[in-house]
Amino acid sequence: MYITMLLIIKKIINIIIVSLVIMSCSIANTVSYKTLSFQQLYGWESANLVEPFNHYLDVIRNKTSRLPQHVKQALRNTNNRNNDSIKHFIETYFEPILITDSKAESLITGYHIFHAAADYQQSKQYSVPIYKKPATRKERHYTHKEILAGALQDKGLEIAWLQDSIDIYLLMMQGSGVLSFPDGATKSVVYHGANGYKYQSISQYMLDKKMITPEQRNGPYIKAYLKTDLARASTIIEQNPSYVFFKFSNKEGFSGAAGTLLKEEVSLALDKRYYPFHSLIWLETSLPNKTEAFRSLMVAQDTGGAIKGPQRADIFFGMHKDAEYTAGLMKDKNARLIMLRLRNNG
Repeated sequence: MYITMLLIIKKIINIIIVSLVIMSCSIANTVSYKTLSFQQLYGWESANLVEPFNHYLDVIRNKTSRLPQHVKQALRNTNNRNNDSIKHFIETYFEPILITDSKAESLITGYHIFHAAADYQQSKQYSVPIYKKPATRKERHYTHKEILAGALQDKGLEIAWLQDSIDIYLLMMQGSGVLSFPDGATKSVVYHGANGYKYQSISQYMLDKKMITPEQRNGPYIKAYLKTDLARASTIIEQNPSYVFFKFSNKEGFSGAAGTLLKEEVSLALDKRYYPFHSLIWLETSLPNKTEAFRSLMVAQDTGGAIKGPQRADIFFGMHKDAEYTAGLMKDKNARLIMLRLRNNG
C-alpha cells in the first residue's frame, strides 16, 4: 500500500514537471529578441542624453562594480555633460535589443505620486483606513473585498484615514503617495507589501459591463465616474482582489521597486523578467497633449502588478500638479521599448 502510494505520487510529480516544461517552452516560443543598430532607433541621432544619462549614473553609483573593468574605465573617461561623449560611450559598449511577445499586450501607460487628504483618526469625513502590512500570513491574505468589509478592523493596523475607498484605490494603483493632514503636515506613504492576489483591471470590468466606452477608459474619466456614486464604486473596486499595504517614509523623494529615487519622465516601471533593474531603455512613444514624439533614454527602476510583457511599461510622471492628469491619459499601444544591453565584448 505504501509503495503503491509512493509510485502514484511520483507519477503525479512527473506529470506536473512535464506540464511545466511544456508551458515554459510555449511561453518562450512567443518571445523574440532582435538586435538593432542605433541608426534604427527613431530620434537617436538628435536626442539629448545628458539629463537621463546622469540620472542613470546616480542610480548605479554603488553598483558599477558589476561592470567590466575596461567599461568602468571608459565611463570614467566619459564627459557626462557632453552629449556626443555620452552617445559615443553608449554606442560603443551597449547594443539595442527589441524584445517582443506575440501573446502579450503592447501598451505604455503612466503613473504618478498620488495626493490625498487624510487624518490620523477616524471621523465622518475620513472614514476609510489605509493599513500597514499585517504580521500574520492569514491577515495578509484577505481579499480586497474582505478588507473593505472590515476584515482588518480594530487590529491596530490603521496608519491613517482617507475620505473614501476610491482615494485608497487610486493610492494603491500608484504604489506611493503624499497625505495632507488637517494640522498642515504632509507625510509620504510607500508600498509595504500586498495580499498576494493577482491584479485585475477594474477599467476592463467597467468596459465589459458597458459602464464606459473605450474612449472613456482613462484615469481622469474613471476617477470622476467612481466619485459620483461611492456605493457603486465599491462594487467596481472589489473586482480587483489585490490589496496594497503602506508605511510612512521619511526619505526625500520617492523610490521604485529597485530602491533608487525616481525621476520624472526618465524612470520606467517594467516587467523585470525581461529588463533587469537599472537597465538603460530607449523609449519611442507619444505623450498626452504633446504634438512632438517622445523619444528618450530611460532607466528601469520599478515594476507593478499590471506590468506584464516586454512591451508593457509605466512612465513615472512625478508629483507636480498636472502629473495625475497626464498619467491618467497616457496610453500608447504603438510605442517601442528597446533595451540597451551591455555588449558581450563590453
